[in-house]
Amino acid sequence: MRIRMRYAVPLALAAVVAFAGIALAAPDGNTSSVQGSGIKPTVLPRLAYKNAALIVHTHANYAHPGSATQGGYTTHAQLYFDNDGKLNPTGVPRCDRSKITGNITMKQAMAACGTAKVGAGTAAALLGTSTVHGCALVFNGKPNAQNQPTDLIFTRFNVTVGGTINCSSPATNQSGNATVLLDGTVKPNPSSLGPDFTGGKMLDVPNIPRTLPLSDYNVTTQRGSYIQARCHDADHRLNIKGKFTYSDGQSDTVGASTACTVG
Repeated sequence: MRIRMRYAVPLALAAVVAFAGIALAAPDGNTSSVQGSGIKPTVLPRLAYKNAALIVHTHANYAHPGSATQGGYTTHAQLYFDNDGKLNPTGVPRCDRSKITGNITMKQAMAACGTAKVGAGTAAALLGTSTVHGCALVFNGKPNAQNQPTDLIFTRFNVTVGGTINCSSPATNQSGNATVLLDGTVKPNPSSLGPDFTGGKMLDVPNIPRTLPLSDYNVTTQRGSYIQARCHDADHRLNIKGKFTYSDGQSDTVGASTACTVG
């Protein structure tokens, strides 16, 4: 099956029924994965599109966390969606990036852009060799100068070794002490990905800040008809690929596939 992300979102595919994932090591010893990503429900029409939830789970293991010369953090993430899904952003308000910059809380971000919220989830990063935890909010951003759709991925971390963070009730949540904002741009997939991806869209997230080596995102995007999908391909598969580039210029290209059922 293909995801025709007419304007996609961050974020991809996980199986409730059947899932296949691939994780390969880059030459610097790092590994990345999109395992655990998915579409719900997995029972979908063959031709018409049905409202759905898009789940994206990315994970990175760094051989040398934090090292610029040894690939100790991710600088660029590219997610490629197959072309049997689509996103309909025109009916959703858009968030002005300038309103959610700086070290602000989830409460402040929601006050500024809550009407543009399309997704939420959890995140993790490394502080030295220790894992710190965060909460992610996804906002429908304004189109860029090339009139391409954008997603703003706001993440609030508790940068305390051994600390926890509660991600519930973001409109009133003042937890955490550090914020990372990622900018995603929706673009056409490159033709080199093959027929399952031809005509689909990618989410391009460049210039990832090195403040914290980001290691995990598990985000669900769902809002009415914002995400839709179908089960059209003969093999009844939903596909995703991801390319993750590290601070030393090395990269991983990984993939996953999920079964869908026509119904």
